[in-house]
Amino acid sequence: MKASIVRRHGQLMIDLDGKPFPALAFKSFRPTPENVSDFYAAGVRLFTVLSSGVISGLGIPYSLYGESWVGDGLYDFGPVDRQMDMFLENAPEGFFAPMFQIDTRPWYLAEDPERPNSFMRLSQIAGDPRFIRDTADYLRAVVAHCEEKYGERIWGYFMLGGSTTEWFSDYDYEAPHPWKEAAYRRYLGDESAALPDPGLLNREGPNFLGGDEGEVVRFRRFHAKLISDLILSCASAVRSVTGRRKLLGLYFGYLFELGSPRLHNAGHLDYERVFASPDIDMIASPSSYGYRGQRDPSAFMVPEKTLDCRDKLYFLEFDHRTHTAPKVIDEPFYPESGNQIYSSRIFPGAETACRNEAESLNLMYRDFVFCEANGAALWWFDMLGGWFRSEGMMNAIRHMIEIDRDLMERNVGRSSAARIAVIAEGGSMYRVRKSSPLATVSLNLMRPVFAQIGAPYDLYSVGDLAEPCLADYDFYLFLNAYDISPKTRRLIDRVCRRPGKTILWIYAPDYAGEGENSTDRISAVTGIRVRERTEDPGSLLWDGQPITAAKAPHFVIDDPDCTVVARFEDGSAAVAEKTADGVRSIYSAVYWLPSVLLRKFLDESGIFLYSREPLVYTYANRAFLGVYNATDEAAVVSVPGHAEGVWKDQIGGESFRCENGRLTLPRRELRAYLLCRE
Repeated sequence: MKASIVRRHGQLMIDLDGKPFPALAFKSFRPTPENVSDFYAAGVRLFTVLSSGVISGLGIPYSLYGESWVGDGLYDFGPVDRQMDMFLENAPEGFFAPMFQIDTRPWYLAEDPERPNSFMRLSQIAGDPRFIRDTADYLRAVVAHCEEKYGERIWGYFMLGGSTTEWFSDYDYEAPHPWKEAAYRRYLGDESAALPDPGLLNREGPNFLGGDEGEVVRFRRFHAKLISDLILSCASAVRSVTGRRKLLGLYFGYLFELGSPRLHNAGHLDYERVFASPDIDMIASPSSYGYRGQRDPSAFMVPEKTLDCRDKLYFLEFDHRTHTAPKVIDEPFYPESGNQIYSSRIFPGAETACRNEAESLNLMYRDFVFCEANGAALWWFDMLGGWFRSEGMMNAIRHMIEIDRDLMERNVGRSSAARIAVIAEGGSMYRVRKSSPLATVSLNLMRPVFAQIGAPYDLYSVGDLAEPCLADYDFYLFLNAYDISPKTRRLIDRVCRRPGKTILWIYAPDYAGEGENSTDRISAVTGIRVRERTEDPGSLLWDGQPITAAKAPHFVIDDPDCTVVARFEDGSAAVAEKTADGVRSIYSAVYWLPSVLLRKFLDESGIFLYSREPLVYTYANRAFLGVYNATDEAAVVSVPGHAEGVWKDQIGGESFRCENGRLTLPRRELRAYLLCRE
């Protein structure tokens, strides 16, 4: 069977031998005949199949089917076959994506007491030539077995590694190891090189590293490259068996989620190289853990459009704690010592789980509409069984699949309607200190702000500026462009600096470029003169709301030719704008802005706003308008163009008449709407 990704009417789908399938799927660590058959009966045809004998971060085995990598070059594929047979029996017309874990097994660690556990300390072993070779050998063997025995039913494979199977190197905190040092010497081409002292890597100070800390930048690039090199080695091994006949994916690139200092420790900063690799077709991540309440918006962890513009799938994993999800882990667990202990304990996240079916359905439909509007894929993750064990939730999954199929059959274009490109990057973060809040505030905490502006936006990475689609936007927001290369600068000039366009620069664009911190580069790239101040200018004041300025360095605007939009407490200019050659440039000296200020800029730039109520979240594309009403009142939303007439909600079935360009949606228990014009 040949699997590929195709775009139909703006929406990416999975094509199996010429037949397109909506990218809606099922995943579980503990699949059973019951939950597989339930999802199959609901219309799911794409399944993932996790095969692993590794102990999870919860201290319990990921899978109950057992281990397939049992010794040095020794494999037992019986556990793989038993699980596949169960799926085939309970999803007879389903298609499957096996997931295989490359982490060190107990027998592997026992051979050498100095060998790091890759699940806990991935960066310390990722550069070991033997580990690289052994993981590739295992993947080639197990994938070859699956292709030979089940190839006509397999749509793809997922590679899992590192803590929580998401390629994190969380628990070594960039700590040294002899094997890592040997890899560092090869990386630098210097047999006398030594890893930086941990004290240097964790030094407190201003947001940005100083010019004398270039060693830290070099090490951080190496640390991230170790992880991405291992990923690409594993991908090459799988491709040597499958060629281009099957899709290949992994969890990776959580730029917007990890925050400080985890973004540095985890090793995800080299994500652009992984996303761009021709060997990678799919990237997955959970829905953002910080935004799972009934009044929260949906949020991606990754720059999702970086994948979409390359015709690659992003899978959002819906693993929210529903009202039926188990609250307690009631089985033996294995701490890192490996000794089995029995202890009943609370499942992480149970304290914030949905309280009833209505709350579960709200989050399910909210994330579904979010994915549909953004062209993202989605799978429902029944983690340990029981996550979706209610008639209402299974009916909702059936209904979502029907909605997706209906939209597909209508042949309506579902391409992006966004005029706003939000551009972030990993590379600039190498120059940011681990103690800095920038990763948390400028990346993680800006996502709800974007959700509140009332207009669709697309998340890109800075490397996407060379993609043709980037020229189509009207408003460019650079979140963390702290180190702008000459190539990127030329692309910004060519793509973004055109008459009628607006560019919003946050905090310190190009300040840390060329390894030397300078406000001259901020002034040069923004066109607005900026200077650095030793003293804190206080909070930014806007609409009666004080906004903390920043940790040092502190910047203020000192340009008589610009228009000041907002000031600090001491009266100095904090946000200002200037138009030159028809290009509007806005600069903010703080690294978090409220949605009300962003809406002002969007209004002035002619960007259509569907909502001005921060808690009425709108998710729009060219085919429909999605709404999630997190208020306790009716929601009033605007629609663009000549859109008078009747709009039908595909979720609840009601119809609403648009009057004077507005739709009034009554407050109801089910907060989500997916509205199509009749």
